[in-house]
Amino acid sequence: MALEAPVIGKQLTLLSAWFCPFAQRTWIALNEKGVPYTLHEVAIKNPKTGLWHQIDEKPGWFLKLNPLGKVPTLAYKEADVTHSVYESNICDEFLEDYQSAPPLFASHPVRKAQERTIIDHFSSKFVPLFYRVLVRQDKEQQTEVAKEIQEQLHWLEDRVDSKGPYFMGKEFSMVDVALLPWFIRLFILEHYRGFGLPAECQRLAAWQQRASKRQSVVDTCTGSEESKAIYHEQLLQHYSRYADASANSTSAHDFK
Repeated sequence: MALEAPVIGKQLTLLSAWFCPFAQRTWIALNEKGVPYTLHEVAIKNPKTGLWHQIDEKPGWFLKLNPLGKVPTLAYKEADVTHSVYESNICDEFLEDYQSAPPLFASHPVRKAQERTIIDHFSSKFVPLFYRVLVRQDKEQQTEVAKEIQEQLHWLEDRVDSKGPYFMGKEFSMVDVALLPWFIRLFILEHYRGFGLPAECQRLAAWQQRASKRQSVVDTCTGSEESKAIYHEQLLQHYSRYADASANSTSAHDFK
């Protein structure tokens, strides 16, 4: 992992960070689409301090591709023009347009609208709560946020297809892509805050177990090559910064 600039060519380049669930969304989508791509791990954390590089510490080539200095970022060249796309859900929708097959959104407009509604609800409601319950140190506040998370999980339980195997039914969809990175990380909440998926959310549990075994997902569950620890152990170490409120990432700041 480095801050060196990748060589951007005609083939898509994914700027990513192994621990980032937002980047994992786009990585899974790329795998599902079968689009040729180059994975470029960006060192967005200072290895000496374990803290995130701030915007003024990030290299110019990165900020030129993404002025927010975040992952995921997709980049490629078309003639002499370098294109870049960023923000995970936007990257995923871009991939749907970039290569239509296999589709990750439904062809029927109402069904597609339902899928986008679930993704938007999850991204705006659940995702902030995930970080908030980790960052907040007050026990009463943690309990309040935990209740909100439980409510959101029940909301999803009411919408996951009862037969599966995937969230919307028989076909793996963009809803699976958008939700799975955080469900893969639910064990972090259990480890640091003592709660996880409610026992009554059996359909969600079954979906998570099945969908997380899909090869396009498994291939993204890889940690830092510099560490000998297994993926889950590396994630726990990474999220310890959130759990003790020392994280200085944009997610820690925006969702606290």
